[in-house]
Amino acid sequence: MRTPRSAPDRQLRETLDSVLLHDVMNVGFRLRLLLGNLERSYEDPDFKRSAVNALRGAVEKLDAAVARWSSQPATVLVKVPIDVNALVAEALRSILLRDGSAPASAAVEAQLGDVPRVWGDPNYLREALSSVLLNALEAAGPDGCVSVRTSCPGRGRPRAFVEVRDDGPGMTPEFVRDELFRPFRSTKEEGVGLGLYTARRIVRHHRGTLRVFSRPGEGTLVRVTLPVEADRS
Repeated sequence: MRTPRSAPDRQLRETLDSVLLHDVMNVGFRLRLLLGNLERSYEDPDFKRSAVNALRGAVEKLDAAVARWSSQPATVLVKVPIDVNALVAEALRSILLRDGSAPASAAVEAQLGDVPRVWGDPNYLREALSSVLLNALEAAGPDGCVSVRTSCPGRGRPRAFVEVRDDGPGMTPEFVRDELFRPFRSTKEEGVGLGLYTARRIVRHHRGTLRVFSRPGEGTLVRVTLPVEADRS
């Protein structure tokens, strides 16, 4: 007889499922973009190289997503001490090396401060940060700028801050309040609307917060806060 799952277990399983769905839908979106350009650009050697990289990246993304999902039968997060700056750098590297699937030509400025380690699952926190960074890059576009900053303010209980700011078109306060964190809602054409929704759920499972500050014409700031390792009770 199967033991009923508790509410926290169900919420965590739903979060892990939404991570898998987000990955699969993003891979599908990028493959559709590739197919849309195939006939027009097939004879272009640069396009062929980009297409090979895109297909290789799609396969790797799907393999990693399935392996990560299937390795969590007990619905748990495997938490270890994490270097926040290294995690941010890894998330940035994974996005900026994608071939044509992200606006990598947007300028990225990183200011990584002195941040204590946090206690968490590196795979899922990397997924959350990658979603935040990719959203910012897509909002900024190829001519825009994204800044990434880490810090640990000295006031109150210690928290690691990761702030991602873009100079894109921004969003209305009403959209941020009512739509942004609802699945399948997006201001982007062809957007799947699961990136920040899933990222916030992952951060909450780590006893952290994800807040968004945005106004039309003023860009967007996403602030992720996580308790440091010493505060992992």
